[in-house]
Amino acid sequence: MKLFFDESGYSGCIMPNKNGQLFNDGQRHFVLGSVFVADKEDEIEILNKYRQFKNRFGFTGEIKGSELMTQRNNEALKYFITNVLDDKHFFICNYDKIFYLSTLISVYIIGVPFQQQETLTFYMMASALAGEKEELFLHYCSAVCENTDNSKKEFLEYLISFPYEKLDRNDYNLYIAFAKLMLENKDYGEFPLTYEAYSCKNTVNFVNMTALGEMLLSLKYLHGVDISKTEIYHDNLKGYEEEYNQSFEDNKIHINFVDSKKNELVQLADNISSIYRKSFEKSFEAFRCNKQWTDNIWFTENYSRIINTIGMEHIKMDTQISDYVLPFVIRDIFGNEYGQFEQNKEKFWGLFYFYKEKIMEDVDAMKVDLPL
Repeated sequence: MKLFFDESGYSGCIMPNKNGQLFNDGQRHFVLGSVFVADKEDEIEILNKYRQFKNRFGFTGEIKGSELMTQRNNEALKYFITNVLDDKHFFICNYDKIFYLSTLISVYIIGVPFQQQETLTFYMMASALAGEKEELFLHYCSAVCENTDNSKKEFLEYLISFPYEKLDRNDYNLYIAFAKLMLENKDYGEFPLTYEAYSCKNTVNFVNMTALGEMLLSLKYLHGVDISKTEIYHDNLKGYEEEYNQSFEDNKIHINFVDSKKNELVQLADNISSIYRKSFEKSFEAFRCNKQWTDNIWFTENYSRIINTIGMEHIKMDTQISDYVLPFVIRDIFGNEYGQFEQNKEKFWGLFYFYKEKIMEDVDAMKVDLPL
């Protein structure tokens, strides 16, 4: 068995950039794409499909997914989704970078035991926190960067006084209640995943490695892949390759870093991660502005076709609960045919609440301490 990985939406460690932002525009989500092959015959099958696609549309050398997500390559994109993608070989991990920080704050304030024992409440709170203004997360990253008792104390005080919009502004808000308790006890705790947690210099809040770990867990427990007997290949990540292998060493997992130009299935992993992220970002942008029936329709229809083809069970959503729900709704409303949404859009809220209830049941039953 073999797994091939590449990613899209990498914007470095999640820390304020020179513009005072946590990530560049259009890169709120980090997407890790994977191609799985069970044996040599399976590998030849998917390679042949990919090569036929490239030959048909005159692509030579390495294709980047960003090339496919253009109107001029619309026919190639259609063919790729219909004839290359399937529900057997492709897996996605979709990580919201703000939600990632929200879970780190939640672990710091509320703690891992609460996460394990009250999983649904923990993720509902982290989801709500992820909806607050970006200023909160910038403040957290600055405190982590300094990582002193004083920076922790200041951050706890900041949490107490923050003008919440999605959460209560009183002690019913557990972030406020726990922060007050930590200050009263002068027990400022430890930030998770600080610079000291990584061996690579200047590394902090590195979502890439977290996403890979969660993808491997999902493949092991949900899809029955024996990770210990699987060869893993990943596109080169200069400066981080040793960090990856040190982190997974205890699990007897070795990652082979390769040049994507020389590995077609890593190229294919790049293609699926890129077209997934671009179509996802654009479709969600329209929904967030309440313009989902008029704006970015081409992207939303392609997003729907992708998730209908590879299957939502092959997509790990590490996002706010509402964002976790939306792909299921898009899948059912937009379907596999262009223009199909017009006859289905009135079903939106019924589908949204139906899938939200199901997802919350799944989260409540989720185990968060499974070994890799």
